[in-house]
Amino acid sequence: MRHNHKYGLWINGHLLPSTHINIIDTELVENRQNLIAACFSVLLNNITVTKSSSTGLVIISSVVSVENRLVFKNNKGVAGGGIAINSSSFVALSPSANLEFIDNHATYKGGGIYFDENWCQLTREQDSVSPIPLTLKDNTAGVAGNDIYGKIYDFNKLFNSTKNASTSSDANLFAFCDPNSKRITPQHIHEYDEIQYVFPGQALKYNVAFFGLSYNNLHSLTDGRVTLEMKGELVDRVTLEMKGELVDKYINHCSLIEYTPKWINYRRLDYGRHKIRFSAILSSTLKHYDITFILNECPIGFSVNSSGACDCSVSRENVTCDINTLDITHNGLLWIGTYHTSTPFNANETNPNACIINEDCLLYCSPNPVTFQFNHTDTQCVDNRGGRMCGSCREGYSLLMGSNKCGQCHNNYMMIGWIALFAVMGVLLVVLLIALNLTVSVGTLNGLLFYANIVKLYKPVFSRKGALPVLHQVISWINLDFGFEICFYNGDMVLVDESAHKPVYADLAIAAKGKRPQAAPRQEQPVSVSPPIPPPSAPDKYAAVNGNRKSTTQELIMDRLGGLDIPPPILPKPKP
Repeated sequence: MRHNHKYGLWINGHLLPSTHINIIDTELVENRQNLIAACFSVLLNNITVTKSSSTGLVIISSVVSVENRLVFKNNKGVAGGGIAINSSSFVALSPSANLEFIDNHATYKGGGIYFDENWCQLTREQDSVSPIPLTLKDNTAGVAGNDIYGKIYDFNKLFNSTKNASTSSDANLFAFCDPNSKRITPQHIHEYDEIQYVFPGQALKYNVAFFGLSYNNLHSLTDGRVTLEMKGELVDRVTLEMKGELVDKYINHCSLIEYTPKWINYRRLDYGRHKIRFSAILSSTLKHYDITFILNECPIGFSVNSSGACDCSVSRENVTCDINTLDITHNGLLWIGTYHTSTPFNANETNPNACIINEDCLLYCSPNPVTFQFNHTDTQCVDNRGGRMCGSCREGYSLLMGSNKCGQCHNNYMMIGWIALFAVMGVLLVVLLIALNLTVSVGTLNGLLFYANIVKLYKPVFSRKGALPVLHQVISWINLDFGFEICFYNGDMVLVDESAHKPVYADLAIAAKGKRPQAAPRQEQPVSVSPPIPPPSAPDKYAAVNGNRKSTTQELIMDRLGGLDIPPPILPKPKP
């Protein structure tokens, strides 16, 4: 019987169920399906079934005896690739029976044999004592039971089977599992196992699986359905499902299942300890498993929205938050973070009164869309900057003099060369200022300095992608700046006036004053002492003319540095 688009073998005994039928030395090749239904006496003797497209042989509500060889090769099906035994069927194997299942495939279960274990039987004839030869090779199934699906009792006594057969059965266990394990084994569920801490709107995640029994009574993967819901809900299941608060999922492997608890007033779902219930049918019985979880208040920067989930506490356009990852996203030129950026962010801390800064940041913040977390607010900054409002260099970086960028100082020899070069240039600049009598009282110089500083200050706004060509160097030199992006030592930082984003170069002030400022004592009160009146000093032979009075060279340099204060010189005591 070959090449039939419907049935090659079709036996339906509804009219004559007691008729005895013998099928001997038959090959069933490339038929869509072969069927035996409602027959109480069918003998299969030396049968080969190959290349069927919808299960090699389907037995429904029948009694079938097998003698000699019964071979299934290269057959395909859904439930049962080689043979499917369903609906209260009974298959008896004679002592001469020899079964072979080779290279069969089922898209669902039972690549070689699918056996309805609840209503069917597969056994030996009474006079058969020795095990029946069984060959299982290269059979596959999409979900469970590559070789055999269905619990066959006394399998090891019934068959002289091939070792390492892949078999499974209907689910009798629901358990946690590890999806990364090479061999999936059940991890039994207990109420206080895997206690998870989540925020409203954050998903509880569990890896679960259904397990049946293999031929040697070990656990093997199978499929089933599971539902998740909050334990103690008074609302009916239909309403919960409509609101998305009842999860019903089909599981066919070690799979991830999620449930999202929300803070909703009408249910009085307070923060703290709660239970979630898993419900599944195992061995025709509905089983329940309760798992504890902790619902925390929203973390800093988040608050509960109208849907009962944690969302951005920053109410601003184009700012979005994800409570599952704690990510915050905005379109750039904005800085969001806590006031104390040096304090490590802890998502488990809840402080609704925490100070959250939410300000436009035009100078040092990224102009592109940014995704960050509160413990990595530096992601919003450019040029290796960080801190509050991107107002300082990140740890391990130094301010590059001649720009607002931060970098690392690596080559000490190059730094020494730059210092020597600019020391000579500084002397030449002072000589030039003295020779040209350029003082701050000259209106032209004042105007030039004013506009140069304006352009210097807002250079990141005028030209975000790079320095202004040529003009950058001129402006830097007018401001007594190097004009090159260099740093002298690691830790050279920059401070920022956050209200105006105006840079104040701390190390320049330190260099001018000659020492680093010391912190004032906290408890001691300053003592007011009138300084002694110094005697008139001799005129400085290096003094430069400054309007109607003479300015010393040191004062002239300080004028160019922006009028930084100079500690008064220590005068020698007058001789008696």
